[in-house]
Amino acid sequence: MGKVVAAVGMSHAPGALAFPETCPEVIRTKLEDASLELGKSLAAGQPDVIFAFLDDHFENFFRNHMPSIAIGVADSHVGPADQWMETLRIKEKTIFPGAPKIAEHVLSSLVESGFDVSRAGSTEYGNNLMMPWILMNPGITCPIIPVYINVFTPPLIPYKRAYALGEAIADAVETLPEETKVAFLCTGGLSHWPPYWNEFQASPDDKFMQRMKRYQTEGKEYLKTDPKLFVEFDDYEVEMAKKNEYPLNNHHPLVNEKWDRLFMDKFCAGDSAYMKALTYREVEDEAGHGGHEVLNWVAMLGAMRGQKSRLLVYEPVIEWICGMTYVDFDVTKP
Repeated sequence: MGKVVAAVGMSHAPGALAFPETCPEVIRTKLEDASLELGKSLAAGQPDVIFAFLDDHFENFFRNHMPSIAIGVADSHVGPADQWMETLRIKEKTIFPGAPKIAEHVLSSLVESGFDVSRAGSTEYGNNLMMPWILMNPGITCPIIPVYINVFTPPLIPYKRAYALGEAIADAVETLPEETKVAFLCTGGLSHWPPYWNEFQASPDDKFMQRMKRYQTEGKEYLKTDPKLFVEFDDYEVEMAKKNEYPLNNHHPLVNEKWDRLFMDKFCAGDSAYMKALTYREVEDEAGHGGHEVLNWVAMLGAMRGQKSRLLVYEPVIEWICGMTYVDFDVTKP
């Protein structure tokens, strides 16, 4: 059976690469140190493959075709997508190997288990993988298999279903050849209200949000007529941070530290009952439409069978409009 050798989770706020200098240096240093520690933990396990629980920020899927769950089955994946390169201050793309045979095995196992998972081919990453990977700097080149969970286009899968998804992936991993060393990575969250269009919150008078709605619906073809959308995405986030409101001119706090700390207490304790009982409305109200990225965390906890984990650091970083968290599972290393 395959062996889990590492599991780490962290937030993936684009501001950590796009405008890191806006965060106070003492906090930024603490977060960067935590990232490097997670990278070392990931590398120490010497994984043969990493399953990454991610959400797609409209790099691959759009409102006209949004799978609830998708797995990338391809020789390779690439990041960042074109629209993120200038925004994230990344000059060159990275090709990530994709372990298609293992991905195919897990996809088949999930379908057999009753999960209607969409097959994605070669996918493009945004800040969902690029920000954590760059800052973790694990120095390894093993394949990464992306497991995408829809978080921005309701209806979303229930939180108990995300947990069950993780358990089913763990079951599939256990049927891999015994020499296969597997690591899990989840990214996203915690509470945040990112500048994506949301039918319940975005004002029809907000011109940027209406442009974003078109992109989220029409896809990359729209960028041909609006090529600076994601550059202005940065500007919009910076302005949101200054005013601590989403969307602009419609006040809403950007980070809910109280909820974030409650979630992390429950997560690190391995409280599967709490995770399964989370509801769309609770997370939407307490953590924002970006807070649904904790679906990735719930899935990874399921994959780890509710194991306890260690919180390295949590900081409510208004400047990056995100509750930033960094977690490591104490998996025995070979």
